Amino acid sequence: MSSNPFYIEISKENLIYNNNYLQKTYNSKLLPVLKANAYGHDINIVSSILYESGVKEFAVARLCEGYKILENENLKDCKILIFETVDQEDYPNLDSRIILSANTFEDLKNMVEKGVPTEQIQIKIDFGFGRNGIFFQEVEELKEYIEKYDLKFSGIYSHLYALEKDEGAEVIEEFKKVILFLGKDRFQMTHIQNSEGIYLHGNSNFFTHIRPGIYIYGIQEPGIHMENIKQVLTLKGKIDSIRQLKNKKYLAYSTKESTKIVGDENIAKIKIGYGDGFLKLNTFTQCVINGKKFIINSITMDNSFIQVDESVKIGDEVILYPDFNDVFFKLNVHIVELICLLSPRLKRVIV
Repeated sequence: MSSNPFYIEISKENLIYNNNYLQKTYNSKLLPVLKANAYGHDINIVSSILYESGVKEFAVARLCEGYKILENENLKDCKILIFETVDQEDYPNLDSRIILSANTFEDLKNMVEKGVPTEQIQIKIDFGFGRNGIFFQEVEELKEYIEKYDLKFSGIYSHLYALEKDEGAEVIEEFKKVILFLGKDRFQMTHIQNSEGIYLHGNSNFFTHIRPGIYIYGIQEPGIHMENIKQVLTLKGKIDSIRQLKNKKYLAYSTKESTKIVGDENIAKIKIGYGDGFLKLNTFTQCVINGKKFIINSITMDNSFIQVDESVKIGDEVILYPDFNDVFFKLNVHIVELICLLSPRLKRVIV
């Protein structure tokens, strides 16, 4: 009886290559973003590989993700920036390696009043995105507060996304002015460029770090191509079984007609389904078997079914999401939205 479960292959070589390429090309330190289980790659694997490569600073969305990284006792001197606001009840037992974001003026005042060291605080400035950050209009009041208590911080940052190049450049210039107005020497780290911002604006050497999310994993934005970065994740497994459905009405829970099976009725089963985060949305997309493309006809909780020809045998390797960009054009969904959902029951394997 064959097993043939699916798994996620993480290329250590490509992850290190992307890290080194981005640092060298943009002459900057990196603050890699490892939120959402490192975009589905596995937060412990990615943080460990990058740490071994010399990266000591990471960013995540939530406090629980920061502590997940710190489960690795080898990451003794790393720093982890938390993007989202942290509950005040978590302040007293805060690990010294955790850096909090002041996403409002009230956040900042509460942290200082509750005794959070300012060396564990980064200020976020909002230039109009409406998500997080101290409003640009509050900068003068912020300056008065900082000078009154002579505060120095872990860093200051902002965010670029969905901006035209010229508009993004204007925001970057405004952010530089804010940093100089507040006092550049008050901040150990300064950063604004996410992956798209890196591509559009490079690095002016004014900021201490660039902040790659998808680029550290070799993932491209649809319509934007970053030269030379390499894909880190591959979702693969093997054919578990093959059945002939001739003279049968159903494939799993659906009629053969609704699953678009035509002609040859050899159906291969693979052990992955929406219970693994491989959504039904992927029905009628392509996979690759032995270098040849085939259509996925049906997806259930634990299995998916592919119409194959006689060249396909039990145990043959199957690659899902063989072309990340093609996913967007077929489903109108960014690949990140799909790989972030890949379940922990899919083993991650370093190659």
